[in-house]
Amino acid sequence: MATLDPPIFMFDNARQKFRTELEQCVLKHEVKNVSTFSDFYKTYIGADLEKRTVVDQTLRDLVRMKIEELGNNPLVVEETLKIVSCGITVAKSASCSLSMPFILLGDILDCLTLDLCDQVFTYIEEGVSVWKSSSFYNAGKNYLLRMCNDLLRRLSQSRNTVFCGRIQLFLARLFPLDEKSALNLVSQFNLENVTVFNKDAGNTTLTNEQVDADAMEVESSLNTSSSSIIDYKLYSNIWNLQDMFRYPVQCYTKELWDQFVKNSESVMRVLSSYKIESTGGGNSGNQQSTYKKSYFPKFLTSEKLSDLQLSDRMFRRQIFVQVLILFRYLTGVVKFKGNSLVLNEAQRKWISETETKIHLLMEETPPHGKKFAAYVKHMLGREDFWVTWKNRGCPSFMRGTGKNSTTGGSGDGEPAAKRMKINSINKPSSIADDFINDRPLGLGSPELTKLWAICPDNFESCRSADREYLPSLEQFFSESADQEDPINQIEDQYKLTRDPHFQWKGLRLLSNRSQLFFTSQPVQVQFKSIPDYLGNVIKKISKDFPKPVGAGDPAADKTDEAMEEESPSNGDDAKDTDVLGGGDDDELNEPELEGATEEESQNEESDNISPTPNENDVEVSSEDLDAVAEKSGENWKKLAQLLQLKAKDIKEIQEDSDDNIMRARQTLVTWQDYNDKSATKSALLEALVACGLDDAVKIIK
Repeated sequence: MATLDPPIFMFDNARQKFRTELEQCVLKHEVKNVSTFSDFYKTYIGADLEKRTVVDQTLRDLVRMKIEELGNNPLVVEETLKIVSCGITVAKSASCSLSMPFILLGDILDCLTLDLCDQVFTYIEEGVSVWKSSSFYNAGKNYLLRMCNDLLRRLSQSRNTVFCGRIQLFLARLFPLDEKSALNLVSQFNLENVTVFNKDAGNTTLTNEQVDADAMEVESSLNTSSSSIIDYKLYSNIWNLQDMFRYPVQCYTKELWDQFVKNSESVMRVLSSYKIESTGGGNSGNQQSTYKKSYFPKFLTSEKLSDLQLSDRMFRRQIFVQVLILFRYLTGVVKFKGNSLVLNEAQRKWISETETKIHLLMEETPPHGKKFAAYVKHMLGREDFWVTWKNRGCPSFMRGTGKNSTTGGSGDGEPAAKRMKINSINKPSSIADDFINDRPLGLGSPELTKLWAICPDNFESCRSADREYLPSLEQFFSESADQEDPINQIEDQYKLTRDPHFQWKGLRLLSNRSQLFFTSQPVQVQFKSIPDYLGNVIKKISKDFPKPVGAGDPAADKTDEAMEEESPSNGDDAKDTDVLGGGDDDELNEPELEGATEEESQNEESDNISPTPNENDVEVSSEDLDAVAEKSGENWKKLAQLLQLKAKDIKEIQEDSDDNIMRARQTLVTWQDYNDKSATKSALLEALVACGLDDAVKIIK
């Protein structure tokens, strides 16, 4: 029987049917309960991914159609937010993507005006508990952050200050305090915040005559207008300070620091001389209430407003607080501040004195000057805590992973002891607990656990030969040893010892594998190149390398070749003898032949035994060199001459050390290095006898 193929999922048909169901849910105000739609979703034929994609697109279509239908009508906010609420419920039932409610909100904000966006953002603020839930937080935090940043770009920082502040507060409620995207970890400054003012002294409406401090005090006592003490120089000093507040690092430059000190002293002198009187009378309450409501993120820089700003309490307080914040940065410890950005003692003293004057001026500035100064001092003290927290990398303030780890109760009436017992049972054991209780160690994933359990004993695994990645001396230096053999006649420029990489690796390997690197550190290293030093060491260590099968003594090889050359003639003579003598003599001469054969075999055995070398023809060991050096310390120079060392070598040995024993040791090592195989005990004995060092001769013998 032929099997029926499964029905093909048609996107457009499914889109139409799902749209009808969702519209019914919105029209019937069933945005909180979409059980009917959930049943339809489960019974509709198709894969979950295909159906979820259709629902996502259908929700966006509903929002788009509603915006096109209502336009800028205020009802558009209410109608579209119903669809968003429906989308939240559908997402909780796993019938659409978890990110779909955030995408819908982004589409709505992009299509509406700022006035209507304010109402939509109220809905977003009220739903912060939903956005922070475990179901939606990870899926929607990036969408919400991007959405808020897009709104901030559309808003004016001066006109829509309240809306901007609401957005910042919402982000603070949504994200944890240690969220990296909200922290200025590297202490960067907003260099784009440039204050524009009139820098052309020739094109100014103010006078260019400076009024001295005594005149300002007299005018202040007579209650004269502030316009009489405003000149262009004071105007320029006030607004030039803003550039230092924008980028405080400039204060560490001497020229700019001197300019900052000059400008700030001029401004402080004027502000301390021109006092502001505290207003009294029945209207004081109205003036204070107006003062509390006013807020200016940034002041205008027009020259015409200078006399009014000089009498403005908030203008003065803003300058005072800006200077104090700058002082706190200059004298504080900031992690990402360069090591060269340090103040000298004179600069610190001036900052301390100026800071005291500013606190006094703030206390004298009405209204509630002392109270405001105390607030500022407390705020700067709290700022030290945040600077320290930031220098430590902004660690999290959460003490535990549990929801109520720092509180005694959960609010549901459940006893704390019972909750602790339940949490201790359900809490997964740590690796330390498993190790103490001899349980199998789980390392976070099956693959890591499998790798950890390959070898029961980890220390044996570390000592395994499979983990030995350092080559042996024979493996590394075999090719170079063949190149150093004179028989192969390899030119120096083609040897491996000329390669810098080989030199570095060879020295590292010798320091780990060979005692020659430490026991034969001669003085000639000071004037001998690395290739020559390596070539000498390789010749010494190559003597211990195992020789290949068939390789023998060259003299023995030569003897065998000679015997092979002589063997044909001997064979011909034997043939002639057989022809002349016949076969009967062979039987008679068998004993003689047997005796001759025995003699020849004995001679061959004696020839194969190599003669025993003279004991004094071997090289001098390192122990013998130390012993001879101790006995010949005072006569090292005479010994060096008898060993035929050069005057240059003797001079370098004398300058290298003040100890005669060390000089003698260096003399012997230099002689041994120069003569190589010729530096035998017999040659050293001759020099010691000629030098009259009998004690040293006894040691060598």
